[in-house]
Amino acid sequence: MNNSISVKDLLREIRCSEFVNACQMPMGYTDGYPMFHRVNGKVYLVIPFLRFKVTGEVDKTLVFPIRYTVTAELPTGRIVSFQDLAADSRFRQVDFNKPIGLFRHDAIKELSKQEYQAAKEELYAAYDAVLASLIAGQEPAEDAVKAMAELLSRLAEPCQKPIYQALDSNFCDKFLG
Repeated sequence: MNNSISVKDLLREIRCSEFVNACQMPMGYTDGYPMFHRVNGKVYLVIPFLRFKVTGEVDKTLVFPIRYTVTAELPTGRIVSFQDLAADSRFRQVDFNKPIGLFRHDAIKELSKQEYQAAKEELYAAYDAVLASLIAGQEPAEDAVKAMAELLSRLAEPCQKPIYQALDSNFCDKFLG
């Protein structure tokens, strides 16, 4: 079994996959930072999809709640589920048509576009390192987990944290704590 994985490449493949297209997710949704978990020796990547709306003002892009998730088995990338959170009772109080925050949030406002992209690349490399260990059936190195947690906590939209928490509290506590 090949334990190497590129989360960035996998997200691109899933975004354009026939499966996701067949789910008829409305245009304008983009993938957010994925979560992952291990069940019965298999590793799954849960990709949240959300949308943004540009207002034309600097740092005033509207952020909407995560609405959809796609789950893929790793390392193959085989999609095993699609979920519309509007049909999930845990999210009955969420208005998916109402913005919940603004991009760029305080933790990243001082970053230039290049610095932000570099931080995202570093985060995806950290995902790859942690997931390679999990796929191999090992616990990830503490420094890889720490690096991923620091980067994800900084880059992820704070307004999305309650949704991440509801979707996977263990992941959220470990990486978005």
